[in-house]
Order: sequence, then C-alpha cells, then structure tokens
Amino acid sequence: MKSFYSFLALAFFATASFAQSNVATQQVSINVAEIAVIAVQGNVSMTINQATAGQAPDAATASATYAVTTNGTQKKITAELDQDMPTGLTLNATMAAPSGASSAGKTALSSNAVDLVTNVTKVRGSGLSLAYEAVATVDADPASVSRTVTYTITNN
Repeated sequence: MKSFYSFLALAFFATASFAQSNVATQQVSINVAEIAVIAVQGNVSMTINQATAGQAPDAATASATYAVTTNGTQKKITAELDQDMPTGLTLNATMAAPSGASSAGKTALSSNAVDLVTNVTKVRGSGLSLAYEAVATVDADPASVSRTVTYTITNN
C-alpha cells in the first residue's frame, strides 16, 4: 500500500510540474528622457526702402511663428546669428512666451547667443508669435543681407 501512495504522490507532482499556467508576468521599464524641441515656421523677408527727410530710414518688420515642447524645468530659448550684421544694420527679434515663461521683449541679435524667453518649464505651445525688425542707419550700405538665426533651448 505504501508503494501505491508513493506512486500517487509521484504522479501528482509530475503532472503539476508539466501543467501550463494561464497567467504570465513581465517586467516593463520605461525611461522618459528630457525633451526640449523648438521649430520655427514661415519665411522672413524684409525691405528697408523708405525714410522721412532728415530722419533715419524706416524700420522693416516681419512675423513668423514658433512651436516649443519641453518636459524639462527652468529652460530658456536663445537666439544667435551665423555672423554679425554689417555696419549700420540691426536685426531685432521678439518671441512671445509660452504659458508660464517670460519674454525678454525686443532684443538685438548678433553672433553671440542672447536670451529671448526664460523660465520655460514643462510646456508645449504652437503658433507662438516670432517678430523681426530690421533697423538701418544711414551708415548701412545698400545691399541684400541674409543671416541664419539659430534658436536653442538650454538651461536657464
């Protein structure tokens, strides 16, 4: 009888070890990286071609838009030109700030990065205003000038 019970026990454990489970688990890891992206839309072209006698030439303006997304905190948007403007010509830029951030207002651009928007924290915004102003003095030579403006999101 003892061998009969041993046989039943062995048969039970053998069957249990080969049975398939109807439940499975898996560990899933997700890493959310810091995201900071910016895009500008629209082509910008300005012509300075008028002045009032005895005054500096009239400034020219143009507008575009930009979009920004970041899940980071305390970021800023800077802008810089690929090369400085020629004598007598200044390019200013103004970026509207997304929700919770602060705009520096109209700022002259150069080959050194300048802050246009600060305190950018966990935000997404699109269709935000980006305004340009070209200002010439009488020292500006008549010429076509083209510059590349690079916008960067960085830490405050």
